[in-house]
Amino acid sequence: MKEFLQKWLGLIKDPQKRSLILTALFYTAILISAYVLFRLEDNLIYEGGMTESPDSFWVFVKAFIVIFIAFGLGITAINYSQKIRKEVIVFKEVSSQQTSAAADAETANFALDKKTFANDLKGAKKNEIKQVGLNSICDLLKAGQGAWYDASKSGDSKTLTMTASFALPVENQAVSFQWGEGLVGQAAASGKSIYLDELPEGYNNAILSGLGSALPKFLFVASVHKGDQVVAVLEIATFTALPENARTQAIELATMLVEG
Repeated sequence: MKEFLQKWLGLIKDPQKRSLILTALFYTAILISAYVLFRLEDNLIYEGGMTESPDSFWVFVKAFIVIFIAFGLGITAINYSQKIRKEVIVFKEVSSQQTSAAADAETANFALDKKTFANDLKGAKKNEIKQVGLNSICDLLKAGQGAWYDASKSGDSKTLTMTASFALPVENQAVSFQWGEGLVGQAAASGKSIYLDELPEGYNNAILSGLGSALPKFLFVASVHKGDQVVAVLEIATFTALPENARTQAIELATMLVEG
């Protein structure tokens, strides 16, 4: 009995199956109603004790016509809604395919201008290289925020300290992480990159402007290598998705900042 109830509840929870069940019940109700109407005159005479009259025939005919028109409209409405639903599903599938194709085309053509990046670095002083480089990367990616963390070691302790920032609130510009701590520490410890299209709970670095503020939607955190060592971490926050090749190119540009 319990398994039957669980199976039945499972059917009810599924919108598509629930729709089929309701449609089947509606058609069943039509058949039952037709049978009751067909037997109505006899039931009224033989069970209800009413007197048979020649004029009663047209009363029943009118009742049959009205009820069958109502049922016909109901069936038409169900069929029409099913047709509309199928059209909507097809439209969504086509739209999804078009969006995916457009995204693929955009990804294929996406390229960060290394020449522009190199030119940005030419006039920078040695102690400004990472700040200028971070600004350039954020501009090329159209990022809302960015941060650069340099790695340092003291005994067995490894620390990542923010040494450059882009569009960050003042109170967030003196941040440091231990190796493995937070997303920045995790990227350094793994030697890989982390890309999130849903920001973690508690992330509150809103992108500010003169007109207000808003939280970014995408976050890219990447370890930066010099040889086989992780020497820095790049963090980028954006309102728009970053294609994979854009993220790869961003790491390449970031690596140029530590190779000199």
